[in-house]
Amino acid sequence: MALMSVKYRVHRLCGRAMSEAASSTLGDAKRQATVDIVLGAARQLLMARGLDVTMDDIAEAAGVSRRTLFRHFESRERLVAESLEAGIQLYGELLPSFEGDWRAWLRAVCKAAHEMQASYGPGYWELISRTDLPPEIAAVEERRGVRRRKAMDRIARHLWQEAGGAGDPPAMIIACVGAHLSARFTAAVTNDVGQPNRMAADLAFSAIRDLVESSVAVSLRDKAAT
Repeated sequence: MALMSVKYRVHRLCGRAMSEAASSTLGDAKRQATVDIVLGAARQLLMARGLDVTMDDIAEAAGVSRRTLFRHFESRERLVAESLEAGIQLYGELLPSFEGDWRAWLRAVCKAAHEMQASYGPGYWELISRTDLPPEIAAVEERRGVRRRKAMDRIARHLWQEAGGAGDPPAMIIACVGAHLSARFTAAVTNDVGQPNRMAADLAFSAIRDLVESSVAVSLRDKAAT
């Protein structure tokens, strides 16, 4: 009887622990879902209206209370910074991974980049141009710049190697990739010239492809001559 009693208590304790673990997991999932909704709503507001959106604006867009916002984010600056950080991560995830022919991949990258960048609003342009950003947001912008330069370098190196180039790509190719996949290039074509973002993608593709091909040809010719 005593042994059965012990087993019963152990069973109850295990059951309670499993129930508490399940409840904790469910609670974590609900909290993360709320955070994701808030970050998404904040990011859309920031891009559409600029960096000075208020907590009231974000709460209304996300369908939650101010109290909920401050439960998950200690300040407006923290919320804005995290929403921008999430957007930067999303940009990298939406660029296509390499597969097949390098020219086809380059065209897909140009199309994806300029489609995304055509939707950028005041928030993005404030982020990259304002000199009075709060420290947390300024840190995000600094990380964005570093990540972008690294991403453009990776794309340039991949193109160079897949096209038959040896060693490091010329600096001109890295600069060409960075310039033609820039949001400023998208804006120049769509706003200044009045053409659709697919024109920006086509121009970027042609410029980068032609430079890669000509640079590889020169490199191989020079190698053969030595």
